[in-house]
Amino acid sequence: MDPEDDIYYIGQVLEGKINAFAYLVDKHKDKAFNLAFRICGNREEAEEVAQDAFLKAYRSLKDFRQKSSFATWLFRIVYNTAISLVRTRKNRVLSVEEFPADAVDFLGLNVSDEDAADDYRNSLINFALQKISGEERGLITLYYYDDLDTEEISKITGISRSNIKVRLFRARQKMAGIIRKVEMKNVFLP
Repeated sequence: MDPEDDIYYIGQVLEGKINAFAYLVDKHKDKAFNLAFRICGNREEAEEVAQDAFLKAYRSLKDFRQKSSFATWLFRIVYNTAISLVRTRKNRVLSVEEFPADAVDFLGLNVSDEDAADDYRNSLINFALQKISGEERGLITLYYYDDLDTEEISKITGISRSNIKVRLFRARQKMAGIIRKVEMKNVFLP
């Protein structure tokens, strides 16, 4: 992703060539959706958040000051839009008791034990992600899935770097506790 391309297309949009915004949408839509999905935990809401964020970005493009990359600016809009949505709705997530003990059964007989174990671990991680707050999911996503450093995350979220480190630590601790509970529950199942 070349940030220079973004600047060129932003200039085109500001000159009245609104179709140039399609390039920016196409370039950043997957990461914007993924961030929204990780925070919201719901495909439909994530699509709505990403769409709203792009609309907000388009409407505010003239205010973009290039102090950070367009991607950082856009992801801040996505992050804030998703967090606002999550805060306004009641979060319905599975309880530990509802986590399926046989979560890997749907994989079929042709899957290796190693692949099944990896899939089970991934399902545990995704389950734990859904049990923590949307803000924590957003930080985990930006740091671990998008490979952003704390400085970039700070620009996106408006949270200080040191506070991001603390919140990431706490989110990991919460997730580890959730995973331990699920694993303990599944150990005692027949």
